[in-house]
Amino acid sequence: MRFKRATSTPFFLNEDVRIDGLSHDGRGIARHHGKTLFIDGALPGETVRVQVLEDKRRFMNACTKEVLLASSERSEPACSHFHQCGGCNLQYWSHAGQLKGKQQIVLDQLRRFANVVPEHIEEPLISPPYGYRYRCRFAMRWRKGRLSLGFREKGSNTICEINECPVLAAPLQEMPLLLKSFLPTLKGREGISHAECFLAEQGRGLLLRHIRPLSEEDRALLKEFAATHQLFLYLQDSPGSIRVLYPHMPDEDVSVALNYFLPESRVKLYFRPQDFTQVNWVINQTMVEQALQWLTPKASDKVLDLFCGLGNFSLPLAKKSGHVTGVEGSKSSVEQATRNADLNGLNNVSFYCADLSSDFTAESWAKEHYDIVVLDPPRAGADFMIEQLAGLLPDRLLYISCNPATLARDAGSLASYGFKLERLCVMDMFPQTAHVESMALFIRA
Repeated sequence: MRFKRATSTPFFLNEDVRIDGLSHDGRGIARHHGKTLFIDGALPGETVRVQVLEDKRRFMNACTKEVLLASSERSEPACSHFHQCGGCNLQYWSHAGQLKGKQQIVLDQLRRFANVVPEHIEEPLISPPYGYRYRCRFAMRWRKGRLSLGFREKGSNTICEINECPVLAAPLQEMPLLLKSFLPTLKGREGISHAECFLAEQGRGLLLRHIRPLSEEDRALLKEFAATHQLFLYLQDSPGSIRVLYPHMPDEDVSVALNYFLPESRVKLYFRPQDFTQVNWVINQTMVEQALQWLTPKASDKVLDLFCGLGNFSLPLAKKSGHVTGVEGSKSSVEQATRNADLNGLNNVSFYCADLSSDFTAESWAKEHYDIVVLDPPRAGADFMIEQLAGLLPDRLLYISCNPATLARDAGSLASYGFKLERLCVMDMFPQTAHVESMALFIRA
């Protein structure tokens, strides 16, 4: 967890503290002389010695320096970089403990801020605790020809150099060492600023971002490297300009070269390297399957899918419903989603590009009647969308949340419009991190 350092020198409390609960971002909570302490690295029930990093009028941010009485859920971190890397900040907590704690965080937020209690709490959707991540972006820094490659350190922009990353899917595990050994051999190496690795059904992909043109000699070496290690290799020299370097393919084929598969729905989602896709394929598959089970769409149903992306929910829903309308803010994603519908032989789905953070009530799709609404908003939540759609909300609304706080706020808004929270489950999308994802089914009471 990252904190802004206080202007004063960090200091140790002169007494030990007992952890009473968890904050919404996974930190331990304790009380000290009337102030709330938010303590990184502490678990409920533990007694710890802490160092205060930031002292405010009503609260303090702190980190654990010594665990005096450990929880039975405390675990030894599996990664050798854990104490330095800012990525997986919950590796000290057992996987079962993380799931239980994240579920409690969501329930606490709902009860505290919306006075909402789910009718049914379903079992979490569980991921493998490690080896689950199908894409990642490495930070890079060059200094006198030497490459530092890895992730940002805790609370810093400094790069934590890594040789391994246990949360990466197995085919990506060797990528840090491969890149660290190969990239320094390029003459234009210091023009390469970022590296992004990902998996598709077709194999491994690598996207290199460079701020200066690469010579033909370097391009030849990159092609040889990609061929040797069986990589789809892409180059990016500006935000909107991505070209495939290896294997050779016509420009029109780039958008259909890579895909991931949803086996239950028999849907292929084609994507380009720059497109957003879920990093955890195991959870994505079970999430989509459970969405269909909870919503039970019928052949006569009309569905509205807001923040539809490439059609991750839209296309499986289209296979079971009468018509699906997908809306997304990114024009390129809408184009790719439309292409995905065509490639999957689905003609009962329409995609629209719209800014869902502004007034969209005049849009043609916003004037239609729907039987089901799917909301998959960003961390800011969907309160504005709920307000805009208030008069059109159907009896079934599925909410995919990546932020317990905004889920609680929006659950309160939906309750004011006559909805009850019928079913809730947390989803283990990002094991070893404080990110909390959940699925909530709201039914009009």
